Amino acid sequence: MQPVSKSELKEMKELYDKHIRKPSSKKLKKKFPHRPGVEDAGSAWVSKKELLELLEHNDANGLRIHYGCHHKSTHDNPLHDCDGLHNVILVATRDEVNPDNPTCENSIDHLKDEDEIKATLAGTESKGMFFGAGGDTLPLCPPNCTNKTDV
Repeated sequence: MQPVSKSELKEMKELYDKHIRKPSSKKLKKKFPHRPGVEDAGSAWVSKKELLELLEHNDANGLRIHYGCHHKSTHDNPLHDCDGLHNVILVATRDEVNPDNPTCENSIDHLKDEDEIKATLAGTESKGMFFGAGGDTLPLCPPNCTNKTDV
């Protein structure tokens, strides 16, 4: 990971808005006419506590960020519903080749199907709610903006 300045971040966000978010928002408005003001997401937020839980519950030494789209309703209020919006899915990873210096090339997603999780945990103490799972349903902006960002 490389550091990025505030001005570089602003420029990247503006390009994303122009080429991806705004065209996607136009498509969403056509697909969901019953959701006034629907716009695609431009950011997501997650707490340090949740990130650490995801990593610790999976004995992870890395994190992969997948891009996706919500495929079902997430809220009863259409103003807060994320159905159809771009999202990010956080997945804990583990590099067994060099655990002290993990790399993308050697890191494996720690995802399990529900049946695998049940079988692994059968008769044992729970390993936490994120064991074998990715993290999703992060607060997306829009629709859940707090206006606390200056980029």
